[in-house]
Amino acid sequence: MAENWPGLTQADGTIFAISGAPQQVYMLDAETGTQKGTFIPQGDHRGIAYWSPVAVGNGLAYVGFSDSVSGIAGLYAFDPETGQEQWNIPAKSLIIPAPVYADGTVYFGSSDGLAYAVDVESHTIKPGWPFQTGEAIWGSPLAVGNRVYVASQDHFLYCLNAENAQVIWKVEVGGAMASQPTLDEKRGVVYVGAFDGKVYAIKADSGEIIDGFEFRAENWIWSKVLLNEDVLYVTSLDGKLYALEPETGAVVPPYPFDTSTVGDRDDRIRAAPVKAGESVILATENGRVISVKGGQLQWSWPGGTPTAGILTRPVLSGQTVYVILQNGQVQALNAENGGQGWAFTPPQAQ
Repeated sequence: MAENWPGLTQADGTIFAISGAPQQVYMLDAETGTQKGTFIPQGDHRGIAYWSPVAVGNGLAYVGFSDSVSGIAGLYAFDPETGQEQWNIPAKSLIIPAPVYADGTVYFGSSDGLAYAVDVESHTIKPGWPFQTGEAIWGSPLAVGNRVYVASQDHFLYCLNAENAQVIWKVEVGGAMASQPTLDEKRGVVYVGAFDGKVYAIKADSGEIIDGFEFRAENWIWSKVLLNEDVLYVTSLDGKLYALEPETGAVVPPYPFDTSTVGDRDDRIRAAPVKAGESVILATENGRVISVKGGQLQWSWPGGTPTAGILTRPVLSGQTVYVILQNGQVQALNAENGGQGWAFTPPQAQ
């Protein structure tokens, strides 16, 4: 059984799955599901392990790890082919969201409200960092050009200078945020969902909340907003997938799609959706993977009762979608028809 939300990442033909009991990083061949290697930090780890999802960049893989007994916590860099640890940066608290690699720097947030920037060549924290927010950071930072956007549980979205963490602007919204912001570069707008059920549209240059954009779901928005071809897709704990007009936040008919029409009436969605061709694929807290096209059901998996919930975002590569269940199983599915491909269950979780 998973000890925290299991992470799932795909890069260069490898699936990185946080799985097993005790948990570790499993590196799997994306085509076959064959195990290629594992990673766990060096040293004696005897408590509950907490991990972030893996990020890949500059020839290395990066993951947040902490141990409940030893108190060890930090960002770890390892070889994505062999699992060999390369270096680490200590942190004082859990690293929940996936790190982000951009232009020679890895950015990550921690549960004590600190946002870090690490130079991958020198393995050191960049001058001026970390940046202190008022509460935990549960969403990955977004690094674009010389700016880094950080959404915090303190209800503030921060826009920081990438070089020195100086505040360019900050804006308060009506709820805590637990996802990575989404930047629409064409419109110059940052979108972010919050626990008050709203999606906020914020001017990227000034941090001003845009008047005239209004959307509110019936429950918390935990997931990242997906922008695709001038449509915003967002999921909510109300169990619905919404498609929104990016200028106004108006729901695009025939959305929303209600997952209660497929499975349990009380199903909820924490994971962000992904786009697969003309379809949107989402995963639910009760453990269903659902493909929606034009607001209509295309397919769902499994055909019977799910074996475990899914809390983390599906991963798409080519015509295959991958999900990781709370019991640690990784499942590959055909993105077009939901056909079941390979499944991986680590030996420790059997």
